[in-house]
Amino acid sequence: MFLDDKKKINLDRSSPVPLYYQICKILSDQLKDPEMLGTKIPAEEKLMKVFGVSRATIRRALQSLEMSGMIERVRGKGTKVISSTSLESLTTIRSFSEQMYIENHVPVTQVIETSWIPADDRFIEIFKIPKGEKILRITRLRGNEVIFPLVLFVSYLSPKSGLTGNENFNGSLYEILKRINKPVIDGDAVIEAKLAEGRIAKLLKIDDGSPILYYERLGKTFNNIPIELVEAWYVGNHYKFKIHLSSNKREALR
Repeated sequence: MFLDDKKKINLDRSSPVPLYYQICKILSDQLKDPEMLGTKIPAEEKLMKVFGVSRATIRRALQSLEMSGMIERVRGKGTKVISSTSLESLTTIRSFSEQMYIENHVPVTQVIETSWIPADDRFIEIFKIPKGEKILRITRLRGNEVIFPLVLFVSYLSPKSGLTGNENFNGSLYEILKRINKPVIDGDAVIEAKLAEGRIAKLLKIDDGSPILYYERLGKTFNNIPIELVEAWYVGNHYKFKIHLSSNKREALR
């Protein structure tokens, strides 16, 4: 049986982990049972009662599960379990923390450096800011309770982000941006196979020449304003990206 709509589940409201993350983890634990495939999950109203949260919180948890490919929501027909595993989609902007929670891991972060640096010509062009402006650089190692470090993130934030640099960056940067109404809602990314060397290899605790996945994404907020450029180096044998592809249906039918 999927949950018990007569029994309330207590969430940790004192935890820094958002309520919808906690709900997402609880639901995904149950959805990973192969016997759940094809079954329907309770309506939003029942989930609200079980977890004692608002409809908006339930919808956000369900949205995360839908983005991970575990459920399918059809208006008028309810929500159905379509997969017992979660995948990271490159067609969806999702924070590292959110991805870890979806995969039933606890995100672990080590902040290496936070500083304001002069914007060079590259960032002046990317962020469309005047010469002399400074940008915020945040360097962090991230992983989970099983593997650490898993990835090195270097995030460059536009002065238009509204960040001060004094925020707590041990959690999700994207959650911070959402709270100040500067969410990353669109972006362009590239992935490249590389070999680790120098400082990157040292921080990731791998040998020089080890394979890594280099990931770069320019994130934009409302009105198509570039707000963040993130560079990430993933340990090659611990992380995978999956991309869903489809043909142009009209062209295929010709």
